[in-house]
Amino acid sequence: MIVKCGSKVNVIRRSRRVEISNIKRINLKKSNFKRKPTNKFAEIIIDSKEIKEMLGRRISGKKILEKKMINYPKYFYGFINKANKQSGATHSRNVGKLHSLFKNRKFENLNEWKKWYLSKYPKAIQEATNTILFTLKEACVDTRKYKKYVKLFVENLIINQTYSGLKIQEIVLIKMASILKQDYRWSTDKEDSSGIDGFVGDIPVSVKPVTSQQKKKAGVKRANYTINKERNILSFTFSL
Repeated sequence: MIVKCGSKVNVIRRSRRVEISNIKRINLKKSNFKRKPTNKFAEIIIDSKEIKEMLGRRISGKKILEKKMINYPKYFYGFINKANKQSGATHSRNVGKLHSLFKNRKFENLNEWKKWYLSKYPKAIQEATNTILFTLKEACVDTRKYKKYVKLFVENLIINQTYSGLKIQEIVLIKMASILKQDYRWSTDKEDSSGIDGFVGDIPVSVKPVTSQQKKKAGVKRANYTINKERNILSFTFSL
């Protein structure tokens, strides 16, 4: 929570088709499921070469798996993130429905997505930056030396994380569809707002990093993924 000046607060630091034989089955506790657990999981591993083949030869699988690191001042990232959530600076009403904007076009690299987005929303990043800075000022933060970090935060969220996150969703949906021998599709805006990233056949799917704290929704199949940057691989699990 961001508090206004004068408030007393204690701060705590803090797709190529694959054969089913390539799938490794592992068991997880039933407590991981709220609804009809099968106790069977599929663990899928995809390397950067296969990603490139799945999405098109011009797309670099390695770059999709890369995570751009920004050296923020100590503890400042969490503070910016809270200010962003409280102010709604990067809410879809301000920066556009990124899922909808992205899914209907075949962006083959990060720069292509960045150039297209900025041509449609030329003021969105600066306006979101200003909104966060105003919220931080109200919380008695001297923002003069932090302006560049706030802008980097907004750019990274809208440009880099949107591109890599939605490409990973696409990869997972394609792979699941291949394994289950079904078609896949992106979710609609309404479905996306309810936590559904896409469908494999008639099965709603949510694709999230394994570290996500977002709760699983009943009736929605969850695919949890991890990225190993050293080995350039993406792995994810889902219940069978």
